Amino acid sequence: MLVFGVDIPLVEVIFTIAVLIIIILVEAVVMLFVFIKQMNKMKNVVTSLENTYHLTSHAKREVLERGSLVLERKEESKQGSKTDADKKEESKRNSK
Repeated sequence: MLVFGVDIPLVEVIFTIAVLIIIILVEAVVMLFVFIKQMNKMKNVVTSLENTYHLTSHAKREVLERGSLVLERKEESKQGSKTDADKKEESKRNSK
């Protein structure tokens, strides 16, 4: 086969093109495996982030509930101490 006046064997050209195509295909397959591996890692990271978000929101909810329970208990203890003091005053008044 003559290309620009130079005799180039057609078999070698086809062989070279075939080798280049095979190298490119192998490289593409390797890249796909790398991308799939990275996607799996990213999926794990995203699920971990979602889990931590749910755990922290649950923990915040518990803290808020406990805080409100503590406030309610403090209010109840204040009310309870008032009623105890009232009972003592009433018992003193009754004993006089």
